[in-house]
Amino acid sequence: MKTILGFRQIALALGFGALVLGGNRVVAEVVGAEASTGHLWSDIKGDTYDQRDHFAAGANRLTAKLDDQIQELRAKRAAMTTDTKEWDFAMKEVEECRMLLKGRIEDLAKATTPDAWADAKDKIGEAWKRSQLAVDKMNSTRTS
Repeated sequence: MKTILGFRQIALALGFGALVLGGNRVVAEVVGAEASTGHLWSDIKGDTYDQRDHFAAGANRLTAKLDDQIQELRAKRAAMTTDTKEWDFAMKEVEECRMLLKGRIEDLAKATTPDAWADAKDKIGEAWKRSQLAVDKMNSTRTS
């Protein structure tokens, strides 16, 4: 009888341990568009003027990722039936961030000196971070 009781206690302890470990994974997940893809920016943020082509390709990946996130958010919005006012307002910020990012990438092509290029690159980084904050905000918006 003591053996069965001992097995139950061990099983209960393992079960609680699994819930605690599993709970951490669930908390880390975000419902909605994939948030904050900082690795895309970190791959190119150290690029120099001589690495302009690599940076431009990376900047295009940033835009493509943001476009994917916007599509995911639009799909989520299409399924909504009520309480859309806050969502729509927050979505305008995401769209504005996209326009800002695209504009800054276009400005990068006009930069002909290392200093101007570095300034344009920094502005792209700021626009990317702003866009990811807007996407994160969308993910935290209550929907129904």
